[in-house]
Amino acid sequence: MPKIRKDTIKTIPKIHSLKIYKKENRNNYYCSFYVGTNILKSGNKELSLRTVNVNDALKKARNTFINWTKNNQDKIANSQKKLDIEKDIATPFFKVRIRKYQMKGKSGTSNQGVREKLRWNNYIIKFFKDIDYNNPELINDAIHNLVNDLREDKKTDNTISKYLNILSLMFKRAHNLGTTKFIPEFPSMNIVNQARTSYFNEELNLINRQLEKEYEKTEDKEYLEIKDYINLIRSAGFRPGIQPLMIKNFQHQFLIDKKNPSEPILQFTLFDTKTSPKHKLTCHPYFTKNIFPEIQNRIKKRSSEDYLLFPSEKNRQKIYNRISKVFVRISKQLDLYYRNGQSRPLYSIRHTFISNRYNSGTSLELLAKTSNTSEKMLKKHYLDNEETMTIEEHKRMFHTEDKSVIKFKKK
Repeated sequence: MPKIRKDTIKTIPKIHSLKIYKKENRNNYYCSFYVGTNILKSGNKELSLRTVNVNDALKKARNTFINWTKNNQDKIANSQKKLDIEKDIATPFFKVRIRKYQMKGKSGTSNQGVREKLRWNNYIIKFFKDIDYNNPELINDAIHNLVNDLREDKKTDNTISKYLNILSLMFKRAHNLGTTKFIPEFPSMNIVNQARTSYFNEELNLINRQLEKEYEKTEDKEYLEIKDYINLIRSAGFRPGIQPLMIKNFQHQFLIDKKNPSEPILQFTLFDTKTSPKHKLTCHPYFTKNIFPEIQNRIKKRSSEDYLLFPSEKNRQKIYNRISKVFVRISKQLDLYYRNGQSRPLYSIRHTFISNRYNSGTSLELLAKTSNTSEKMLKKHYLDNEETMTIEEHKRMFHTEDKSVIKFKKK
């Protein structure tokens, strides 16, 4: 069978898995899209587009997908199954685990299976609820967010290992039973304790520009709202995830500096955060002046109780899943997702904000306060050992205006 020419592959935005490509020793383009293993053994439908022109192929691929979907509604309806990680994976897993320790005479919280189920119900499930458990990118992103929250909650390495072990055992069992298509890669504690690699501002600007291009091609405003989300979390010490999506319009206000009244300060008040019932933070002046007005004008009619971002969407977890999926896709498309051997999901943008403020001279005490964390956490997990940071620290240590600087003469 002729191999696909990787240099000819092009994906079609907003149509799941649809792509076009050419094959070796073939002139015409082909298209393929995922239809499910319940319909085809391979799960993918492939069709010849009978054209050598790439633009014509893109149009034909869209029409082919739409027509195939329209003509196979009954097959699709019969094959579709709503994925529920709680029902399909967690409940059967804990049932077996609890019974195993009951057979050893363990009951109540002395039963390890019971303790594991409590960890799942009280902490882990919120990261995986409403996620397609057969999507590796979404699952890996959820694992990253879980680990970051456990670190922020000052959990020990031993505790973090226990939480990850629950997930590892759960997914291995589900994979062995054929429920899931893959077993996630769980980070070692060495990886967990590394400072996550951040994005550079220039890289985030590239991602924003690509989101604008996607909007221009599809006229789907969701791409612009995803850009709003990215700009919001890079403007202040937010924790990426659902927290920024829970902000409602009444939670922001403008503070006026009497010495500089022409430059209002945008402040958000967050409720029920990890460290306090109420946390206030202020945004970067550029965001306040240039980006926030765009967000407000994107939706004309707003009430104080409407969500700031994606106001028409009720399920906040599903929105975050979509944001994460698009972000990872575009970051990979631009060859930005991996750096120094580490992946950079959405949570890495928090590291970008903290690194930028530290490099600009903000004290660790103030940075910890505004980012709703501790100085110890900042030093251990957020401050990258990268060249830009080393350069800024060098400037502060050996400032050229410092009279105590030692001048070395060449011999």
